Amino acid sequence: MRLLLVATAQDKPYLARLKPCIGVASCAVITDTPSTLYELDVIAREKKADAIITTSQALLNKLVVLQNSRRKPSIDNYAGSIFTSHGREILFLHPLEHLITVPYGAFLASRYISKLTNPTAWFPEPAFDWCVLDPTNVEQIFERYSNAYIIAADIETFSDPPSIRCIGYTAIFIDANNNLSAHSSVLPIDSSWGVTWMRKFNWELKAPKVFQNGKYDIAYLSMYSAVPYNYLWDTATMFHAWYSELPKDLASLNAFFVRKSMYWKDLAATSDLHTYYLYCAKDTVATALVLLGCIRDMPKWAADNYANEFPLLFPCHLAEMTGIKRDIPSLSTQCTEMEASISSKNARLSKQLGVRDFNVNSPVQMKELLKILGCADLGAADAKNLAKAKLRHPLNAHLINQVVSIRKERKLVSTYLTPGKEYRGRILYALNPHGTDTGRLASKEHHFWCGLQIQNIPRGSVVKRTFVADDGFRIGECDLEQAESRDTAHIAGDESLIKAVSGTRDFHSVNASAFFGVPYDSIYSDALRKTIDKALRDLAKRVNHGANYNMGANVLVDTMGEDKIAEAARILKLPRLWSYKQIAEHLLKQFHTTYPAISRIYYPGVIHEVLTTHMLSSKAVHTVPYQANTTGWVRYCFDDPSKSKSALNAYVAHPPQSLNAMTLNKAFMRVFYEIAMHPDHHANFKLLAQIHDSILFQFREGHEYLAERVRECMEISVSIKGYDGKVRSFTVPAALKLGKDGKGSTNWGDTE
Repeated sequence: MRLLLVATAQDKPYLARLKPCIGVASCAVITDTPSTLYELDVIAREKKADAIITTSQALLNKLVVLQNSRRKPSIDNYAGSIFTSHGREILFLHPLEHLITVPYGAFLASRYISKLTNPTAWFPEPAFDWCVLDPTNVEQIFERYSNAYIIAADIETFSDPPSIRCIGYTAIFIDANNNLSAHSSVLPIDSSWGVTWMRKFNWELKAPKVFQNGKYDIAYLSMYSAVPYNYLWDTATMFHAWYSELPKDLASLNAFFVRKSMYWKDLAATSDLHTYYLYCAKDTVATALVLLGCIRDMPKWAADNYANEFPLLFPCHLAEMTGIKRDIPSLSTQCTEMEASISSKNARLSKQLGVRDFNVNSPVQMKELLKILGCADLGAADAKNLAKAKLRHPLNAHLINQVVSIRKERKLVSTYLTPGKEYRGRILYALNPHGTDTGRLASKEHHFWCGLQIQNIPRGSVVKRTFVADDGFRIGECDLEQAESRDTAHIAGDESLIKAVSGTRDFHSVNASAFFGVPYDSIYSDALRKTIDKALRDLAKRVNHGANYNMGANVLVDTMGEDKIAEAARILKLPRLWSYKQIAEHLLKQFHTTYPAISRIYYPGVIHEVLTTHMLSSKAVHTVPYQANTTGWVRYCFDDPSKSKSALNAYVAHPPQSLNAMTLNKAFMRVFYEIAMHPDHHANFKLLAQIHDSILFQFREGHEYLAERVRECMEISVSIKGYDGKVRSFTVPAALKLGKDGKGSTNWGDTE
């Protein structure tokens, strides 16, 4: 095959990088986009090109005209899409700089180009056929769909109030000769008739259902009592289980699996209802085809990942639809007190600066302040630069501490203490199993366009005390203790770290004693179970976290803050002329001297595994009753940790973070099935959220034993083969936080 590449001037430095992606095909190159499609056809005939690949925005503009003339189609959106002009296919690619700036850039380019060079390897998509459901055809379509192999579904919604605008279906059929066919339909939800038929389609059609990021759809369908029967597949979750580093939006998945894919999301920006229904139908057919592509091509390890991850959708759905009650009077009180504090602090700072109403969030005013303080070289007034400016003079520290305090309180008010984010008196949120590369749950605001990101609620009681238990219930939280350090120790096979983190002494104080040469008893009292030198213990905690994941000296300085670095230097009596970087290098050296296997065995092992297999596996087995698949999470890796420091940092962090995530996820599942859904307990228990290393819940007063059951569910035995070749078993202990009386708290803030 002979290709014509229509590139841009910006692509020229990267042209050589494209050759491996093209393979054995020959390719002619031009870097000036022809002024017309006819001129492009003439050039293609002159070059004897069978097909065209391009990164040209100008060419895309000629092929796509959006309804809103002020908008232009996006190259990134249309990457992987195929057009036909003058009988010749035109494939769009991301700008060629992606081949080196994006770890998976070459992988995607190669896959997209194979649509032209190896078309028979692609899944043969059935013809697109669709209709809008109405009283004249709905019974016939329902009867037809009763014989479907799978049914993909998708809703379109209004945000205010949260409601369903329409729901689309694509039914996939397989005949006796294994031939595929499909039919799509869209049901308007603008009447009780539409709601009735939506319930009937969702529940009475027994074919397995597939959604793309289905928790969004199910949240709304639950509101309409229209939950789907046999929801077994979720395409976003499936692709995350296979290629967690790649984009997982439906358009990207369609380009990845469907040869003749065409970006269709621009159709949503229309005032024409029929076009909008077409958009919904295309969503469902894309979802169906992505599922078929996954089923055909997914390797076993990715299927095992999916078996681990997909069941999490259901406890996540329960938790995010339950939410937490908001105490509105307490919220108002906290907001009023915080605004008064901000006003007072701002007036004091303005007076000290000799100005009126100084705005700590104004880039112009903050830049001028830094200039006056002799810190013009720092540029932006972000947190890291302000921390540096503080150390240059006591006056700087005095003023900037006030700036930071005001900013922090403003953030609390605007993000967490502003009324109106509640839904029927509760704070809702979303929990996403496919939101991170490690398998840890991510969080964001709720599907109903309200609520908060539950995992980012600040420590302390100011915000958390506005979250209260339901009447007759108490709030509890259960936390896995030093989970990532324990996981790192066993994965690396570092006996010293295993001993330190598994012993009876306080782990971070043991580290502080080893790193700083200070007696353990002067840092922590085992008899009193109390920290004596909190500052030193905190320093050790920061060093441990950074060094575990191969953090460099400069990053450690930024992470710890220059004041903490200086404090460590004073404690260690390091040379006064040492730079912050030298001090950080010394701290990192202390860690690796104390725990040598981390850098000598673990880091090289990760590099070798990624370079030889392109994958990372925690090699862990969890002992969990009734959960069939108890293996660890496998991650496909696109970057090269031997050439990229950031890639190495991400990959050495992955095994312990993923093992921690898998353990917590399995615990979340156990709490869901053994307590929240158990017929003896569900009326007395509410599963609220998974937050970092903990599970948040409520139990009915007098049922404190359920909190103990949560702790038991969270303590899961793990067997893992470390990078030293040895298999070890361990259990991360869980600690309950049940307030001062140990019987649960009336508000979340009292659990700390």
